[in-house]
Amino acid sequence: MNVYAAIILCFIPFITVFLLLKIFIDEISITKELIACALGLLALIPITVLQYSFGDFFQIKGRMFFALLFRAILLYGLIEEGFKCAALFLLPVKKCNLKEIFFYGLLAGLFLGCFESVIYILSSIQKASAHSGTVLLYLIYIRSFTSILIHAFAAGLLAMFVYSVKNKCIRVSALVYPVLLHGLYDFFVIMPKPMNIFSYVIILLLLLECRISYVRIKERLS
Repeated sequence: MNVYAAIILCFIPFITVFLLLKIFIDEISITKELIACALGLLALIPITVLQYSFGDFFQIKGRMFFALLFRAILLYGLIEEGFKCAALFLLPVKKCNLKEIFFYGLLAGLFLGCFESVIYILSSIQKASAHSGTVLLYLIYIRSFTSILIHAFAAGLLAMFVYSVKNKCIRVSALVYPVLLHGLYDFFVIMPKPMNIFSYVIILLLLLECRISYVRIKERLS
């Protein structure tokens, strides 16, 4: 597969959501959508630096179950969601309701996830070429339709946490769940079959927590 086509495919989810939000949700502002995207990209910089710098430090020899789990939660869950959360505190929440903030957060995570997918695929391009594009197609599927979902909905949940903090109705689980579930996703997605099926379960749990947090925060605000 042509590498440029692969990069374009990585950004299709982001472009689609960006346009759909503006078309179907009247309150959504293009300016704030772009700010959300910039914040997602801003978070990616320290995430990439730290993971590149300390990735080898957390290398696990052999396949120790709990050691791999700890590495996934710390290196991917905590670092990635921690910096995303910090960046989302820069979201302009004034004159925004909870629904808008969730979608802006989702967009920030989606943009970050798409860029991360491009980086990951480019770093794996040599290996993919050796397998006549089969590996590349698999990477696009995993990164575009599972990993990007994790990034998007985790960021949406974090945006609701930020909103709850700024409105003094703090929901701690909206901070804790993105870290834990992202780490668990990265742990299970590298597991052999049938254990890797749990990576899809993690996505469903994240969606469920987004719904629960949305309802709980809205109840507290009212």
